[in-house]
Amino acid sequence: MSPVSRNRKPKRKGQRPRPQSPVDAAVVAANDLLGMKSLYEAQLWAAGLIGGFWRAAWQRDGDPDETMDRSMEQLVDGLVEKGSPATLAALLALGSVGFDEEQGFFLDAATELTSTGVPAPDWYRQKQPDLVEAWSVADQFGDVELITLAYPDIVMGVLVDHAQVLHIAQIAVVERAETDGQALARELGVNIDPSPKPVRLTAAEALERIDGPLGLFLVDGPEVHGEMLEMGDDTNPAMEFALLQARIAGLSDDLPEIEDFEPVVEEFLASRPFPDVELARSWAVLAASSASSNGRRVRQIGPASLDYLLSVSVPANIEISDEDLALLPEAITAWVHFTCTPEQLVVWEERLPEILARFAEAYHDPELVEFRADSDELVALRDIEEALEADFDDLLPVPEDVEQTAHVLKVVFPDGEQQIEVASTTSLDELSVVIQRAFELEPDPAWDFVTAAGGLIGPESDVIVAEIAIEGLRFGYVVGALDTLEAHIEVVSVKPRS
Repeated sequence: MSPVSRNRKPKRKGQRPRPQSPVDAAVVAANDLLGMKSLYEAQLWAAGLIGGFWRAAWQRDGDPDETMDRSMEQLVDGLVEKGSPATLAALLALGSVGFDEEQGFFLDAATELTSTGVPAPDWYRQKQPDLVEAWSVADQFGDVELITLAYPDIVMGVLVDHAQVLHIAQIAVVERAETDGQALARELGVNIDPSPKPVRLTAAEALERIDGPLGLFLVDGPEVHGEMLEMGDDTNPAMEFALLQARIAGLSDDLPEIEDFEPVVEEFLASRPFPDVELARSWAVLAASSASSNGRRVRQIGPASLDYLLSVSVPANIEISDEDLALLPEAITAWVHFTCTPEQLVVWEERLPEILARFAEAYHDPELVEFRADSDELVALRDIEEALEADFDDLLPVPEDVEQTAHVLKVVFPDGEQQIEVASTTSLDELSVVIQRAFELEPDPAWDFVTAAGGLIGPESDVIVAEIAIEGLRFGYVVGALDTLEAHIEVVSVKPRS
């Protein structure tokens, strides 16, 4: 029965049409892919589908990651079950966006259909295009930046919020036949600078500025965009983020290196005398690390980014004594003078007193005081450097007798637990294999161990068991890119190797 005739069918009193599930709707919509001629059209379709599921996951109760995992599993099951050229096209399109782990999940399912002779669409034979050029337009302080990425088929405009909670504010996609990277930067850049002068970026520079904010956007979710910008669903960057992931994955063979802020901090401390050098150092480390995580150079800070850091991030996450609160404005002012240009100083002299006043008010806000009192993740300002190092360098010293010992571990997944014994010199790559085999999991290269301090250690790290585990300590294990499983691991004992 056609959709038109179905709508004309008489309904009994009180009967309501059953809403079509998102998975069923996606299976039907997959037919659109058969008429497409280019890879980017299919990628836009796939990115929009993933973005819709992702937004829905954040709008529901519960863990959005778990909801998204279940939705993607149901989607794949529905596409494979249908087993048509259209649903194969959908799996291949979904396998062309996102990062490698997500792509593999969909492409593995696609092989189930290709092995039975279902034909692939012509556009699937097109390769992921290489970057042609990248351009940037930023405000005076670099708080907001438009980056355009030009490819042979499309030009992407990425509005990056380096200062506040949006991270990736908007993503625009335009056919290359209609514009180029520099022209789009000029066209969209007027929203940042009335007379935009695009600056050319290397591929590595573009990746460095986008990668951090994109990661934060995925962690924080898409819902704040609708609240702050009153965006329509079709303009939310959730609808194109998977396409952006796929395109920036080819910008460099390596992830951007985190800039070493130690030389800058030392230069800052030597720039003038401080009444409390330790406090000044802690502030400089906090400001520099905040800039780095938001895709900026460690010296970069503007009024918008400092205001957000002091009025939102610090009051919610950092413990500061009354004595340090009284001294901190001097260190903040010194950092601003140390990092700004003479032209920027004119603006700072007007804005900084307002920002410092808002900070004092925000830190003593009763709701935030109560929030800090209830938080178990609070970090003291003077401990900020130690806390940051714990995320990336929290390995234990290797015992001298490590070659003669073994670790007994109790691994607990939600649906079962086992005790395993491994040599203390076992690499984490080997331990991951042991765990996956012990629980009869499908071999999965997407995994991380979560150290007791909260740091993540993934594949090919050269870290051994003894460096993250001592008797009585607990750590974690997460496996799967989409279908994620989490385990808690307890070190039962460390004993002589048998």
